[in-house]
This record gives sequence, C-alpha cells and structure tokens, in this order.
Amino acid sequence: MYLQAIAIGAIVAMLAGAWVQLASASVLTAAKHVAARYANVALERAQDDVAESIASQVASGSPDGPFVAPVSSAPVASGPFYVATHVEIGGQTGAKTLSGNVTASNLQRNAGVVENRVGATLGVTVSNAGGAVLAQATRRVTFRTFGAWPYVAIAGADEASIDGLAVADFAGSCDGSASCGGIDNRIHAVMRCADAAEPERCAGSPDIPVDAFANQTWNDPNADVKPWSR
Repeated sequence: MYLQAIAIGAIVAMLAGAWVQLASASVLTAAKHVAARYANVALERAQDDVAESIASQVASGSPDGPFVAPVSSAPVASGPFYVATHVEIGGQTGAKTLSGNVTASNLQRNAGVVENRVGATLGVTVSNAGGAVLAQATRRVTFRTFGAWPYVAIAGADEASIDGLAVADFAGSCDGSASCGGIDNRIHAVMRCADAAEPERCAGSPDIPVDAFANQTWNDPNADVKPWSR
C-alpha cells in the first residue's frame, strides 16, 4: 500500500508538472498574440510620427529635404510590454533627377508646391520586462510631400492599415491617361489674382495655370519588396 501511494504520488506530480508546462505555454502564446496587437498599434503611431516629422521639416522651409527620420526609440514601457521603434528613410526625390529603381511621375515642381516622394521603413519590437522578444513588425511606407498644408500624405504602403483597409495609391499622380487609371489626380498649381487693398481689381480675373510637372527617378527601397511607381 505504501509503495502504491508513492507511485500514485509520483504520477500526480508528473501530471501537475505537465499541466504547469501546458499552462505556461498557453500563457506565452496568449502574450504573443497580445504583443502582436501592440506591435500593429505601435506601427500606426510610428507612421504618424514620421509623417508629422516630415511635415514639420517641410513647413520649416525644406520642401526638398533632405528629410531626416525621427530618432529611433529605446524600449519604452507600454502596458505590460516594452516597445521599441526604428525608422529609416531609404530614399527620396529632390530638386535634381537621381539614379534609382523607380520613377515618380508628374511631380508638381512649381515653387509653391515642390512635390516629392519619400520612402521609409518602420520597425517595431515588443518585448517583456526580461527583454524576451514577443513580437516584431515591419511596414514600408511611401510618403508624398508638398510645400503647402498639410505638407504630407501617404502615397503607398506594403501592409494593410490597422482599420483593415489596404493602403493603395490614393495619393498618386495620374495624368488622366488610361494606363494609370483614367483619373487626373495630380496636384495642380494656379496663380490667382489677389489685391487686399482694392479687391475689385481682381473681379472676374481667371486663375492662371502654372503647372510645372516633372518625372523624377529615385531610389525607393520599398519597390524592392513590392514594385510600384509613385
């Protein structure tokens, strides 16, 4: 009877140990699922931060850059996790035609607009308090910049956004030809008569088109992952 009790106790201990291992694995799996959600949210925030940083640089008088990425962050506590972000600007158009792997078509280079494209790679790492990595996520984004408010818009991304909608080329620049969709969504520049002292002098004066479109070749690291022309 004594030996039987010892054997039963050993079996119970083994089952208890197996249950603890299964429970621990279940907890870790759940933590990784939650961490993945944190990573997606962090990507959205990083994307907003990059857009705000570029917009600030354009507004400060640098519509042609060179644009600088926000400083990457060390792990910062966020709920039960620690989140670190890394941002890298891989390429951009500018005042001169550059060598590269893609062509940005119909950039509005009028001095009042100075349109550009900027490619950025965003990375997020989510870890626990002990430093163990639970989730990582990467997004490659192409921004469209211009020297007037709001200064920046997303031209394309290689990943669906947090609301579940794929970010397509809604900020692209097509001249209206069938090959690019048939809709002219370029930025147009016009010169408008304005006279604060004698506004009547401008009555009936039409807007004068002053478009200065240009195609610029540039190096977009995003195109190596998912080809596009923005």
